[in-house]
Amino acid sequence: MNQQIFKYILAVNIILFSLLFISCNDISTSDEKILFDFESDHELDEVHWKCHSLMAISNQHATHGKRSLKLELHPSQYPGFNPFTKISDWRPFKSLCFDVYNPGDKDQNLTVRIDDRKDNTEYADRYNKRYILKQGMNHIEIKMDSLVTTGTNRKMDTSKIYKFLFFLYKPTEKVVLYVDYIRLVPKGRI
Repeated sequence: MNQQIFKYILAVNIILFSLLFISCNDISTSDEKILFDFESDHELDEVHWKCHSLMAISNQHATHGKRSLKLELHPSQYPGFNPFTKISDWRPFKSLCFDVYNPGDKDQNLTVRIDDRKDNTEYADRYNKRYILKQGMNHIEIKMDSLVTTGTNRKMDTSKIYKFLFFLYKPTEKVVLYVDYIRLVPKGRI
């Protein structure tokens, strides 16, 4: 009888250990990685704050959950959104995606910047691309295979993404945008 109980306890422990191992080791890339969905105020602590870029959680124009980020971008050189990098290895993913709602009646030029080198700030050796934000909802998708540097056309090292941000270049008046659902989408999902 004791031997049957021992075998049963051993089998249960093996199963529990296996489940714990699987849950602690993210071996699956079938799930998207949500970087920001702005459902709580604590996400504002994960952003580099700078003058001329005001941010607040909003109940308007959410595309995932019930909240979004309201950005008020005031006239200056590069007002925008500059989050701390949460995931640096983007290799398992096919695309970086996010949604931007433009409530204004003018198109806005949103520049996305991605760096794969910590000490590099040179324009020619980083990804920079301008996206035109039409009035209303805009869905931005940046495919990993399109990540090449602006000036040298070097394929970026997606195993070590150091920085991701977006901004407007020298707006002449205050611009309001709503941002939501910033995520990395795995291969095979789009």
